[in-house]
Amino acid sequence: MDEKDGMTPDTIPQSTPVDGTVPAGRKNRRPVVIGVAAVAAVALVAGGVCGYRAYENHRVSVARQACQSAVTDLGKTVKSYKALLGADATTAALKTDVKAVKDAKTLDALKQAAGAETPAMVKCDASGKAGLDAAAAKADKTAKGVKAAAKALESAVKAVESSKLDKTVADADGLYRATEGKVQDDKTRASLLDAIKKRDADAIAKAVKVVNDSKTAKEKADADAVAKAQAEQEAAAQAAAAQQAQQQAQAQRSYSSGGWSGSAGGQSYSGGSYSGGSQGGSTSSNSPDDYDIMQDPFFNQHTTNPSCASGGFCPIG
Repeated sequence: MDEKDGMTPDTIPQSTPVDGTVPAGRKNRRPVVIGVAAVAAVALVAGGVCGYRAYENHRVSVARQACQSAVTDLGKTVKSYKALLGADATTAALKTDVKAVKDAKTLDALKQAAGAETPAMVKCDASGKAGLDAAAAKADKTAKGVKAAAKALESAVKAVESSKLDKTVADADGLYRATEGKVQDDKTRASLLDAIKKRDADAIAKAVKVVNDSKTAKEKADADAVAKAQAEQEAAAQAAAAQQAQQQAQAQRSYSSGGWSGSAGGQSYSGGSYSGGSQGGSTSSNSPDDYDIMQDPFFNQHTTNPSCASGGFCPIG
C-alpha cells in the first residue's frame, strides 16, 4: 500500500498557504536567531582580542626572562674578570720589573690587557618584546667581550711568568758557567745545574744562594792564603833586614872613634895597644907597668921617618 494512502489528515504536514502568508508561530523565531548570531560575533571578536593580548603578554614575558638571564650571565662574567684583575698572580705580574723578564714585550701586552675598561651593565627595562630582545642581545655581546678580555689577561699573566722564568734560568746558567773552579764545593754547582734542567724557580733560587755562598767562601779562603803568604814574606824580609842591621852595628862597634888596628912582624896593634906574638907579653898605655915604646930612647934615636922622630909611631921594618 502506498504511504500517501496511509496518511490521515492529522499526520499530513502543513505547508505554507498559497497566498504566501507565514504562520504565526514562525514569525517570532527570526529575531531570536539574528540576536544569537550577533552575540556570537561579539563574543568571537572579544575572545580574539583577549587571546591576542594573552599571546603578546606571553611573548613579552618570555623575552623579559631571556633578557634577565643574559644580564645575569654578564654580571657573572664581569665579576670573574674583576677577580682576575685583583688576583695575586696578576698583581705580581704587573709589578714585575723590566729587568726581571727576558722579553719586555710581555709586560706591554699585560698592561694593555689589564687596562681594558669594565663595561656598564645592561638593563631589561623595555616594555615590549623588541626592546627586551635588543637588551638581551647587547648583554650577550658584552659578556662575550668581557670573556675575551679575561682570557687575554690570563694569557698575558702567564706570558710574563714564563718570561721571568726564562730570565731566571738564563741567569742561573750564566752563574753556573762563570763559577767553574771558583767555588769551595763543586757539588753546589751540580745542584744548580739540576735545578736549571728542571726549570724549577724555587730550586734555582736556593741553588743560586748556595753557589754564591760557596764562591764567597773560596774567595775568602784564597784572600786569607794570599794575605798569609804576604805576611810571611814581610816577616822574612824584616828578619833579614834586622839581621843585616845587627851585623852592621857589630861592624861599627869594632871601630871606635879615631881608633885603628894593624899588625907587623907577628905583632898586632889595636887602639894604641900592643901585643907581642912570640914573647906572649902585651903592653898597654893604660897600665903603669906596661912598656911604652914611645919612651924608648933607642927607638927614637934610630928612627929614620921624620914622623917617628916627632913622636909618631912607625912599625918596625
